Amino acid sequence: MTTTLPPTDNNALQDAANRHLFVGMTNPAQLAEEGGPLVMDSAEGVHIIAMDGKKYIDGISGMYFRNAGHGREEIARAVYEQLSRISMNVYAGATPATIQLAAKLAEITPGDLTRTFFCQGGSEANESSLKMAQAYHMRRGDKGRYKVISRKGSYHGSTYGTMWLGGHPGFPRTDYQPKPANVVTVPAPHYYHCEFGSSSPEECGELSAKAIEEAILFEGPESVSAVIGEPVSQPLGGVVPPSNYWPMVREICDKYGVVLIFDEVITGFGRLGKWFGADFVGVTPDIMSFAKGITSGYFPVGGSIATAEIADVFSGGPEKTWSHMYTYSAHPGGAAAALANLGIVERENLVENARARGEQLADRLADMKEKHPMIGDVRGAGLIQGIEFVADRETKQHFDSSMHVNMRLTEKLIDRGVWIRVPAYIIPIAPPLVITADEMDTLATAVDESLTEVEKELGV
Repeated sequence: MTTTLPPTDNNALQDAANRHLFVGMTNPAQLAEEGGPLVMDSAEGVHIIAMDGKKYIDGISGMYFRNAGHGREEIARAVYEQLSRISMNVYAGATPATIQLAAKLAEITPGDLTRTFFCQGGSEANESSLKMAQAYHMRRGDKGRYKVISRKGSYHGSTYGTMWLGGHPGFPRTDYQPKPANVVTVPAPHYYHCEFGSSSPEECGELSAKAIEEAILFEGPESVSAVIGEPVSQPLGGVVPPSNYWPMVREICDKYGVVLIFDEVITGFGRLGKWFGADFVGVTPDIMSFAKGITSGYFPVGGSIATAEIADVFSGGPEKTWSHMYTYSAHPGGAAAALANLGIVERENLVENARARGEQLADRLADMKEKHPMIGDVRGAGLIQGIEFVADRETKQHFDSSMHVNMRLTEKLIDRGVWIRVPAYIIPIAPPLVITADEMDTLATAVDESLTEVEKELGV
């Protein structure tokens, strides 16, 4: 007997979700205790409307991807019209939308980034970039280059290979062993928690870059394929590296023939108030991974765009072919969504809005830091910013997990109509790029009031 769930019964849907659905990074008992999961009925702009009628500001753009905001029928129509004509590629074939999108990316990305491989999301994009880098070395006769250098406090995906690149406080890897032998991890240029005890951001940047060079030399340059990092890293609340860091890393990679990969899955397509993080830090990588904001999440699309120098080694006879693809690579529906989305971003000047609203948010966060003793640091750029809350400002010690400070803050924010599930010890703030000045003020006020209430509960 088949039972059809009523599509508007919030309680029945929540119960069915808890019984039948793996909801990412949580579990049924936890969700039930929180009164969830959140079952969404509709969304518009920066707001999501739950099945029970409650309205929330989407404080982290879904998962850092709803750049153009919710409810964009133009993107949905583009996908429908494309799938109505042709729904998928064939071997050695391509569709006009996918070709147009590849050409558009070559136009808007910095430097000589020119040829794109398309996949379905950020994890696959970073897997593809790493494979492309190693295959590039192979084509050039450097067969021993297989090691990858990444940084602590970064996040590059959830596949077995990418999850070990960096470290996310909300995504422990205790269930997944062993660590891949080709992964080498070095300190991040995070001045607030600088592992070198630096006396200035510039010193932290210099020593963090030198740590990459030291790792290359220790492992042997002939064994190192790539360095991968986000221009501004998300897991710890938008860590902006010192201005000297990425230029130094670029020079180090060039010196030892190592491929530099930028993970722009989150930072790409306007979130930093620039089109790409590469523009923000003034450095062009050899390969750029992207996803999320390219379609604002309306269709799963990711990819890797390479410079001509990288791409051209895969051109020639059959032995030159890059042996890599996924079933849904270069999906025309995704390409149509991306083209429509990028048209909105350009037409509505959302990159500039991200810059302006980011400055507004930074001002509010600076004021909060002066006001709230539990704020250890505020950081970020554009519309990827964060608050690190601490039990002691002097020692930078975090609250004991048994105090559930992150859950308390989550509850207070939800009560004030802001949907942000606070992980560990960071309040991430990354709303859609369409957010207005008034909406940003509402969001910031909700964060401010939530901190005040939690401080009273904790006796801070």
